[in-house]
Amino acid sequence: MDPAISEIIRALAMQRHHTAGWVAAHYRSSEVRGRADLSSSYHLLTGDEPLPLHKLDGVEIWHYYMGAPVEVVVSNGGELREVSLLGDDLAAGQRPQLAVPAYSWQSCRSLGAWSLLGCTMSPGYSQRTTIVMDAGN
Repeated sequence: MDPAISEIIRALAMQRHHTAGWVAAHYRSSEVRGRADLSSSYHLLTGDEPLPLHKLDGVEIWHYYMGAPVEVVVSNGGELREVSLLGDDLAAGQRPQLAVPAYSWQSCRSLGAWSLLGCTMSPGYSQRTTIVMDAGN
């Protein structure tokens, strides 16, 4: 494993994500009606493990922190498909954050060896969060 990846995993106390890469919870607001209003987490993706196509029942805002740029694909499941790049090269069209509306299909992948991202979700991620994975992936 790349020493940079090992150091990030250790520093942020990350655990394997159930579909791809590594994850660590960062913040969770108090719960209202059984679910937090807001949650945030760190995600580490490696170039050989893209986050597969899925949709969630809350708005997600992805934040780029370091490493290779990240390609994010967002779709409404029909005609609309948008590809965005998260990164720090603004002149090349990369952006440091991207909002994904609730119930939109999304996937992301590192365009290099690894990428460190943050994800803020509202309402917050919980055991009650609706996650739908694309059966084709």
